[in-house]
Amino acid sequence: MKLEQPRIPEDLTEYFELPDEDEFELCLFSEIDLSHETLRSREFQQCIFRKCTLTDADFYRSGFVDCVFDHCDLSRCSMENAVCQRVRFDTCRLTGADFIKTILRSTTLAQCKADYLNLSEAKMEHVAFTSCNMTEAAIENAALKAVSFDECEMTRLNVFHTSLKGLDLRTCTLEGLMVNLPDLRGLIVTPLQAADLAKLLGLVIK
Repeated sequence: MKLEQPRIPEDLTEYFELPDEDEFELCLFSEIDLSHETLRSREFQQCIFRKCTLTDADFYRSGFVDCVFDHCDLSRCSMENAVCQRVRFDTCRLTGADFIKTILRSTTLAQCKADYLNLSEAKMEHVAFTSCNMTEAAIENAALKAVSFDECEMTRLNVFHTSLKGLDLRTCTLEGLMVNLPDLRGLIVTPLQAADLAKLLGLVIK
């Protein structure tokens, strides 16, 4: 699946602390520590966050358009009800991050540690997860359209009440997947993965 990439020019203004503003455009934030900061309803356009610490930061209802998070720590960060349009998360830590009801469009998460990431009730369209550790993450009651997972660790992933129709998870680890049986219809898996999923039916394969 080919995604639209963030549209960011080379000439950005570099900041080493976040200005006291509500709207940001053409900014490069380098190694800024925003842990525990309340940054609700902020707007970021054509911005790069590079090696920033965003643990426990609150971006509720914030908007990110044409943005990149590069080697950032977003552990337990809240992006509830946020909007991400053409956003890329590269080699970021998203452990326990809250993306409940977040809208993700043309967004990539690559080589991210995303265990316990909460994407419940999120709306995702043209989103790619590549080489991410999503152990015990949650994608419950979510709407997925043109979403791909490639070489992701999805052990004990919670996808209750989320349709998996058309998803190809053959390169992913699915042990202990938590799912409603009707939502498995149309899921593409390997024979070995299918044998593991058969346990949900109470089958004993010998």
